[in-house]
Amino acid sequence: MTIKSQIEYRCPACERAWLPYAPGLACPFCKRAAPDNEVTAILDEALASAQFNQKLYGKIDVEYWMARRLGDSYLKWGFKAIEMARDNPADAARRIAIAALMQVDLEELSDAREHVAGFLETLIERYRESVKTKPADWEKMPEPENPYRGRGLPRSPEI
Repeated sequence: MTIKSQIEYRCPACERAWLPYAPGLACPFCKRAAPDNEVTAILDEALASAQFNQKLYGKIDVEYWMARRLGDSYLKWGFKAIEMARDNPADAARRIAIAALMQVDLEELSDAREHVAGFLETLIERYRESVKTKPADWEKMPEPENPYRGRGLPRSPEI
């Protein structure tokens, strides 16, 4: 189980799917400026889902991911970038974003690489800030203790 995205968006002008992740962005296809009220919360969703995965599973990028909405694809791409940022803390966010971009399948956004690279770079910067300010939020939860480990099953009292 993980946190999935509920975000879908299509440019009202050209009907192409993409997610405005910050104010001031323009559609990567038709260049229509996205007004502030169309900016999605995909950055917040990506960080929350990555943090949930890290706490529960000890890793950010989980197996068997199925993208049902466009936001799910952004999350999956972001997980790859965050794991690369975690493993390469000295590398610039832009460098990691480009490296991650080379390892993901962009599908319908393949001609919007610069847009996705910008999303990944911004997400990496937000991830690094989150780790810096609240590192405990990015630690795996301890495994629950198994009271029966090594002791066998409890015996029922003899009648």
